[in-house]
Amino acid sequence: MRKLLLLGIGVFLTTGVCVMLGLTLQIPDEEKQNGLTGVFDVSAEGDIGFVTYEKGKPTLYVKSVEIRQVAQLPSYQTISDLIMMPDKKTIYYVNSDKELSQNSKSTVHKVNLATGADEILFEEDAIITELAYDTAIGDQLFYLQAEFFSNDSPIASEYPHEFDVHSYDFMQRTHKQLTNLKNFNMASLQVSGKEKSLYIQMDDDANAETAEEVFEMKQRIFQIPLAHPEEPEKVFLPTDADDLYDFVLVPEQSLLIYQAVAGTNNDGIYEYELFSYDWDEKETKQVTFHKEHTARPLVGDDGYLYYMIDYNFAGRNTEYELFRVNLQNGDAEQVPLAK
Repeated sequence: MRKLLLLGIGVFLTTGVCVMLGLTLQIPDEEKQNGLTGVFDVSAEGDIGFVTYEKGKPTLYVKSVEIRQVAQLPSYQTISDLIMMPDKKTIYYVNSDKELSQNSKSTVHKVNLATGADEILFEEDAIITELAYDTAIGDQLFYLQAEFFSNDSPIASEYPHEFDVHSYDFMQRTHKQLTNLKNFNMASLQVSGKEKSLYIQMDDDANAETAEEVFEMKQRIFQIPLAHPEEPEKVFLPTDADDLYDFVLVPEQSLLIYQAVAGTNNDGIYEYELFSYDWDEKETKQVTFHKEHTARPLVGDDGYLYYMIDYNFAGRNTEYELFRVNLQNGDAEQVPLAK
């Protein structure tokens, strides 16, 4: 009798475990994503807009005195960028398909923080990856748009290519393509009303003709004058042998802060850190020392340099945390974003 009882309990427990495993395995992959993404912005007042995945759903929050949800989209979509506007009342964000394809579209939203109203500013039959704004050019929103999708190998995913910079006029509600570069890759779009220029990180492929030259080309930062966007100029840096990735300009301090490879760990995985270049002193310094994947630098009006660390850079799922560092003394601290 005791053996039968134990056998019955065993069957019951085994069945329960199998049922729970079955339920877990039936959850679609896109609904298993949870945690912070690398997308964020900091307002002039220090409020932080950030995006998380909650059961796969991209969710936009604003952290001020409290943390509140601003928007949530279906699990098959993603939020690729956002801007906290200086009027303290508005956020712009752009979303597209999580799984990109030749048929993917992008939608730019305008959210009224006072009322919570989320309206569509415009849609494009292409992929918009980044937004940029400067109060000195307050009538325009700038954005990166890709027109072509391909995979680099038969087993690779499709990625957007043929990037150019576009603008949207708020008053006229019109669009304008500013560049005709069709660059394979563009990122870190920034606009400076003071310099009347755009700044962008992209492939330095102007003189690349052979396959070997294309393979050897580097990632560089370019200045694109708004008056002559057809004439991008490479920003000079002394570390001309290294690839440069994410960056942010700090004009009042004559600083350029950029992401670059600092070394590799014991597993051979690249470690990315942030560096600064002082144009006045002609001096380069390392700013962060996390020995992780440090990215997305952004300088707040409080003087801090904000950035993301991905603790699972080489893994399947990202593990982002937000940090900031005092540019004067180098003290770094994590910025809590718990809800």
